[in-house]
Amino acid sequence: MTLTAEKSSNSVRQRLRPYLSPLIFMAADYAAVMLTGQVSTSIYDLSINFIYIYLWLPLTFMLFFAQAKAYTTMQPIIYTVRSIFYAATYGLIAYIVALYFFTDWMAARSFFAVFWLILLITLYIERLVISLWLKHSHHLYEDVIFVGAGKTAERALHYFQDDLGYRYNVIGFLDDKPVSDKITEQYKLLGKIDDAEDIIKSSHAQNVIITAPGMERAKLQQLITTVHPHVRNLSYVPDLIGTPMAGVEAQSLFSEEILMLHMKNNLALRRNRIYKRLFDLILTVTGGIAISPILLFLAICIKLDSKGNVFYNADRIGKDGKNFKCYKFRSMYVNGDEILKDYLAKNPEAATEWKEYAKLRDYDPRVTKAGTWMRKYSLDELPQILNVLLGDMSLVGPRPYLPREKEDIGKELSTITMSLPGITGYWQVSGRNDVSFQERVIMDVWYVRNWSVWLDIMYLAKTFKVVIFGKGAY
Repeated sequence: MTLTAEKSSNSVRQRLRPYLSPLIFMAADYAAVMLTGQVSTSIYDLSINFIYIYLWLPLTFMLFFAQAKAYTTMQPIIYTVRSIFYAATYGLIAYIVALYFFTDWMAARSFFAVFWLILLITLYIERLVISLWLKHSHHLYEDVIFVGAGKTAERALHYFQDDLGYRYNVIGFLDDKPVSDKITEQYKLLGKIDDAEDIIKSSHAQNVIITAPGMERAKLQQLITTVHPHVRNLSYVPDLIGTPMAGVEAQSLFSEEILMLHMKNNLALRRNRIYKRLFDLILTVTGGIAISPILLFLAICIKLDSKGNVFYNADRIGKDGKNFKCYKFRSMYVNGDEILKDYLAKNPEAATEWKEYAKLRDYDPRVTKAGTWMRKYSLDELPQILNVLLGDMSLVGPRPYLPREKEDIGKELSTITMSLPGITGYWQVSGRNDVSFQERVIMDVWYVRNWSVWLDIMYLAKTFKVVIFGKGAY
């Protein structure tokens, strides 16, 4: 095969890839809906015409999935989870209406609830399995070129590599003066930004991401103008890093060539606070019952390991800045403060580490033997489900800070205390004790400003992974 023919073949494959993954997901969704129909009718011993099971039922739901952009490639997995939930709910409503008006088929009301629940479980399992397979087998990846090799590009790459919704094969970067050493070590530097049109055109890549939020406006506009005709997808990161972005709606004022971003304060809405509270109560009650034997086992271990109470109850800063008693299993010796003071006085390096992280990461003389492995897997925090039931905490939220840390938090305290503190949160799934105190504060502020139920679900899911592997815990 000649070089020209090989490039042409690669170009064809690259252009076909975006259409293959939606077809895979559509086929899997069809099977999931059909299977759900068969299982749910079998449970209730109902008979239904096979044409409804094999045609109209899947078609109805797949239309709603398509409308909700559940087949759109390259989007965060949490967006797909949300889209499927709403599409399945609206699809069920539409199907009930269709059955009522166009057929004489009858079923108990509970049938539709069971159908909906089985459908969601089946769809989520199917999506997770396929997404994991595509991600880890490196199938149906799409070529992408980045413009900008700085810290923003590093953060974008980290997200794309971690999230199941993205399958990017990075061809290389364009930058005049690359800032990131990590990027230049791992990826090709294809050229300068002025050469973007020729390089992108010859690469046949159909995805370009501009990760240079500090680029001059005129230069950015010129870059978009020259690149856009040669690619299918062009994305760029605006100079809005740190700004609340969850639920942002873009509104185009066409006649004035203005793009206006509309933002909502989600936690300011009463209904959202009710949703969050119901979410906490349902999961806490069901989960608390399930883990009660584990709680008893841990209590026995603590009692046998060292003297003192099983629980360690300390004041923490709660919602609106009010203090509350935070429940934890005791993981330290009862004279921990004295042990710490003596240890820091004898170890200057440890004192420096304590000042930066408010933690001792490698070795903490205050921690008991039982406390060492409990803290590694965050088992000492399980009693905080009592705080959730009492309404002092949430499953997901900012870190519950100590009252003495108010000055260190500074002006961000008012933002952080808009929300109930959480058992887990952004800081928990992003390094835990590996991040500095100020980094934790920044993460908590971001969470409060961008809160949504779907964000809570994502952090809970990530928490299981982090806790299982004990990442960042000491």
